[in-house]
Amino acid sequence: MPARINAALESSEALRPFFENTAESTLWIGFSGGVDSTVLLHGLRHIRRAVAVHIDHGLVAEASSWVLHCSAVAVEMGVTFEHRSVKVAAAGSREGAARTARHAVWRSLVKPGDVLVLGHHADDQAETRVWQLLTGREPGGMPAERPLGSGRLVRPLLGIRRREILDYAERHGLRWIEDPSNADLAIDRNRIRHQVMPRLEARHPGAVERLAAARRSPAERLAPLPVCDADERNVEAWLLAGGLPVSANAVAEIRRQSDAAPDRNPRVRIAPGIEAWRYVGAWHRVRERDRPTPGGTLVAGKALELATGALTWRSVLRGLPADLALSVRFRGGGERLRPDGRNVTKTVKALFQEAHVPPWQRPAWPLLYAEDRLVAVPGLAVAAEAVVNGGLEPRWSPSA
Repeated sequence: MPARINAALESSEALRPFFENTAESTLWIGFSGGVDSTVLLHGLRHIRRAVAVHIDHGLVAEASSWVLHCSAVAVEMGVTFEHRSVKVAAAGSREGAARTARHAVWRSLVKPGDVLVLGHHADDQAETRVWQLLTGREPGGMPAERPLGSGRLVRPLLGIRRREILDYAERHGLRWIEDPSNADLAIDRNRIRHQVMPRLEARHPGAVERLAAARRSPAERLAPLPVCDADERNVEAWLLAGGLPVSANAVAEIRRQSDAAPDRNPRVRIAPGIEAWRYVGAWHRVRERDRPTPGGTLVAGKALELATGALTWRSVLRGLPADLALSVRFRGGGERLRPDGRNVTKTVKALFQEAHVPPWQRPAWPLLYAEDRLVAVPGLAVAAEAVVNGGLEPRWSPSA
């Protein structure tokens, strides 16, 4: 487990220049003294341009002793230490005011090219999404990276579970602060952590992983991993870069399946609701989806939104007649049609292969039937027998 934390840090694109000692800017490490930030500091302690920064909010009697503790720990690890004191506004939420004051300090510290790194992990991400849902916010969670003033804020441990953080700290004999306010159930986030999340996990095993790994923005989606690069370290780094807690068994299976015959497309379940597929010489991270239920009718020209994508239409020289009654089905195997403009009948499987449609998208790709005749595979082919001049062509856009 400690290796996973190191891999998560070293695989971060934002941190790579600091590990390679090519950065001329500063790596600021948010250091509260708690176990999460202590593990983060330990993992980054060898970076030459690292500075641990502790913010004293002045909210607890122990604040001055926490500054001394953090300073001593940073010195032990050979990391430059700084601390700042802030005044937290008395009105409104104390937690919100403290957060605002903290971010103001960080923005003042971070110069162009600098990076601030924080120790939030997968459990924090899951709790944040639940809190956002309960308070009517968009449940986007915390971004792995975002702009901060003139620099960047990075959270490289979003794929690491809290238990892994504790295991790392204990294995390395680290010392940390236990903030008594973390047990205060009057604070919403604490109540979610101590009461809601354990019940969710007990009722729905894997809930934390699924919440933490929920869909990210397009900029944060995971690029494919070339099979030729799929050694143990790279596989772990690739999965962790996507914010996923991953088992050693999954990593080992991806490595084993990397040696499968080139014409095979093996898949490996890497977390609840997430699979890795090998396709065209690379591994792809894919969200599992239930197989669609056949059924549903429409007329040509009518758009259709499904959980797996969107069906739209465009006017073409030769296409399906407007208002043609259609039914939507999905692959069962052996379906075929003769595409307009071609002299041979093609199976749907062959059309998918020709168009390089990834195998995980194929089960949910709609097939359009007029009565019992397959007349279109949207975006790929329209049956010659069904076309008319000045018709409509169906298009299919799979969801991410």
